[in-house]
Amino acid sequence: MGMRRAATIGLILVAGVALAGCTGEPSGSATASPSESSSSMPTKTPDGAEADEALLPMPVEEIPEWAQKAVPGSDSPGYVFGFSGWMSENSTADDVTSFTSLKPGTYQAQFACRGEGTIELTVSELDEGSPSEPIACTNETIAFDVTNSRTGVRFELALEGAPTINAVSLVTVP
Repeated sequence: MGMRRAATIGLILVAGVALAGCTGEPSGSATASPSESSSSMPTKTPDGAEADEALLPMPVEEIPEWAQKAVPGSDSPGYVFGFSGWMSENSTADDVTSFTSLKPGTYQAQFACRGEGTIELTVSELDEGSPSEPIACTNETIAFDVTNSRTGVRFELALEGAPTINAVSLVTVP
């Protein structure tokens, strides 16, 4: 692996799950710890966001429970980090979440989304250099490797289309 490729993403498994009513979510992301942060674009319109929320495949308060089952959660062996939420054009169509204390190494990531929209996930190191190829998720769960050569990792999500929920988690590779 060349020095220019700071974060390598290799798609190793694609498992389509067409059930919008599935449940599961990673844990630990409801409150950000000092080692993780999340930022997103400002809300466009509160009224539009409320209308978008009604179009989600489940109520917002059920997303954390769904995420624990959709991707490995905090009680899973090797769990390192995870987050979940929802995106829409009128709330947050772009989001960045960083795990600033992730030690260099190789991890398995799982990315789940449910809804009619498509969320593209790009992974990079904190300096945003050498990002992965975008991984497009449309009503499915995708597993892939994340390798970082420096401390920290950055997840950038971008939504196209209808309101959609998402969950991401990282586990150590045995």
